Amino acid sequence: MKAKSFQRASSLEEAYKLVKESPRNKIVAGGLWLKKGGADVDTLIDLSLLGLDKIEDKKEYVEVGAMVTQREFEKSELVPKMARDAAKAIMGPAFRDIATIGGSVYGKYGFSDIVTALLGYKVDLVFYPEAVVGLLDYVKKPGFYDGILTHVRIYKEDLKAFFKKVEITALDYPIINVAVTKGKEYRVVVGSRPLVACRCEKADAYLNEGGEDFAKGAEIAVEELKFGDSIATKSEYRKQLALTYVRRGLEEVNK
Repeated sequence: MKAKSFQRASSLEEAYKLVKESPRNKIVAGGLWLKKGGADVDTLIDLSLLGLDKIEDKKEYVEVGAMVTQREFEKSELVPKMARDAAKAIMGPAFRDIATIGGSVYGKYGFSDIVTALLGYKVDLVFYPEAVVGLLDYVKKPGFYDGILTHVRIYKEDLKAFFKKVEITALDYPIINVAVTKGKEYRVVVGSRPLVACRCEKADAYLNEGGEDFAKGAEIAVEELKFGDSIATKSEYRKQLALTYVRRGLEEVNK
């Protein structure tokens, strides 16, 4: 990747103006996935001066700034444990010291452990200017939101939670990742199919309506999803892994 210029924004207004000037102007965030993408950029826009690197307790929710690194995220006691565990499973500490939560979420990457885990909670995304979008709605809608992601809000809930990542080595992309939570309702999530993480809404409905057969719940979950091939593995193997770990997750959150 090559960039013609680099600009450290002094305000969100300035950053947004730069973003709107050209589709070839990009927010740099941590820069790891942008660099890997390879496409040339006119202007890289840095948000590091805008105070978006804090994790704060807002009573009803924990607010995570978009420039918070995955390493800061995993170490914060304010962040729910399953989300911290998912962050800890990503590459190594040196990588997580650079990659940001905002970049991880905004990109809707199919391999994202962060997005899979966060879909197990009630989460809102805050965009500049003046928009709040549910994470579930964001990942379901094609494309990207027309704004700058500034914060991720994780609402406080009394949940039992399960997260599983299957990979070949600790430095590989996941073959599959699964999150299951149970509070007032069940939430079953499967990611790295290798498509972006998805809530299994038919399985959720079965479980939330009183279904107690966890093997059946897992079957409903995998049947409503699409699985694909990648260099690492085939779709059928991914499906079998999802079937196994959704069932195990349901069993775990019911102990």
